[in-house]
Amino acid sequence: MERSHELGVYAILRLQHKVERRVSAVNAAVDGVIFEETCGVGVHVITESGMSAHASGDCVTPECVEQLVVDAAAMAAMSEAYGAVRVSGHEEMPRLITSRLRECAKGIDGISPDEEQRLVVQACREAMSMDPRIACHTSYRIVDEEWRIVRSDGTDAVFNMPRAACHVSITARDTATRKAASVAAAVSGQDASIIATGDGWSKLVKRIRKSGHTVLGLLEAGSVKAGSYRIVIDYALAKGLAHEAFGHSAESDGMDTSILGRNGKFMSGERVASDIVSIVDGPVEGDYAYQPISANGVVRRTVDIVSKGVLASALADAFSAKKAGVEPTGAGRAESFVNVPIPRMSNIRLTVADPLPMPMQFEDVGPEHVREALVRANLLPAGGSVLYLSGYKGGQVNPAKGDFVFNCSAIYELSERSIRLCQPAIFSGRVLSALSSIIAGIGRPIIDAQGTCGKSGQSVPSSGGANMFLVIDASPDIRIGGV
Repeated sequence: MERSHELGVYAILRLQHKVERRVSAVNAAVDGVIFEETCGVGVHVITESGMSAHASGDCVTPECVEQLVVDAAAMAAMSEAYGAVRVSGHEEMPRLITSRLRECAKGIDGISPDEEQRLVVQACREAMSMDPRIACHTSYRIVDEEWRIVRSDGTDAVFNMPRAACHVSITARDTATRKAASVAAAVSGQDASIIATGDGWSKLVKRIRKSGHTVLGLLEAGSVKAGSYRIVIDYALAKGLAHEAFGHSAESDGMDTSILGRNGKFMSGERVASDIVSIVDGPVEGDYAYQPISANGVVRRTVDIVSKGVLASALADAFSAKKAGVEPTGAGRAESFVNVPIPRMSNIRLTVADPLPMPMQFEDVGPEHVREALVRANLLPAGGSVLYLSGYKGGQVNPAKGDFVFNCSAIYELSERSIRLCQPAIFSGRVLSALSSIIAGIGRPIIDAQGTCGKSGQSVPSSGGANMFLVIDASPDIRIGGV
């Protein structure tokens, strides 16, 4: 800080220490154990004229860090000759001195490596015990990550982001028919309690068995006719919709090409859904993607992106907020000390007011219970059907046009007289049409759907969810299956 003051530059130092262990098992045999530890510092400097540069290194000593300041200041001065974009906003970041360190009962050293491997292998066995046609791959990771952000204005903020996740990929193959299908089950949280406690293990086993029954049924399942239907999606698929199709569109550094931007400004006040729909993003304690402080040393706010159907706030950092016409919300995140922060989501959830009751745990809910909820609410058309899309298997979105394409794990055709399991099909359409077509929610919100969010070459943990299920009315702009 003294050196940056001598050089006449504003500096942000980001120190990171991360320890991670990954265990994988294939068909109940340990396939790999990986332990990684990284530590380093990134120095972000801004000159009085608004030129900026970033330098980083894994040598964390006063001498090395001072040299990074000198190097970054020199690069920033040079960049002016090349017409670099000037930055601003850092002057308005509030000074912060805080420590937000979470203590985890079962952190990275909370259980022994032997017990960790035993549980990962046992997760495979739980799936394989259901049927000899099932093969299984289980991956488990636990991370202890700590940051310290120091700025020229005296800010000194320390926080950590402990997290753990277990993902079980289940594949079934019928050698006689040569058919195959795959689904997944997953749990996530802040530490090893997701698999090493009675409640955590019970939830994982229930999800494994639920997915196992689905994958076996898919070996004999037919297909659904392509078209537009009233549909039900589960909370994991709803999280994918909220994250990929809407959350990224609300990030303040992309308003020039976002469907939620007009002339580079966030369209605050625009109605995008009925007044029962809200979308919120923000850190949740104990969550897989928990981050209480931004990588710029600002408290991360919980943001109402959509409030009662109306666009309210964007996900903004100090450097892009003004251009987007919004207030900063502390949304800057960085994958590591070598990266410059950019606006990103943390835990994004799409919720519906006054949802239909579902007095069961999600793991115990079957398609018959979804149908019963629809019947009670008169949402199952007489003589018609509703498609229930289960599971999320990725997708992509065009943020400029608002087109999305998602993949699910399975489809159930629900009618008054029957429930028919069908092969998964593409769920596609337009973002705003899907949002405005939400007519009901079922059950309480569940927000533990986890994943990895990629943007600008950086990957950070993400999570979120919705009510257990969302009901989306038929629309010509939303299709199941190909054209």
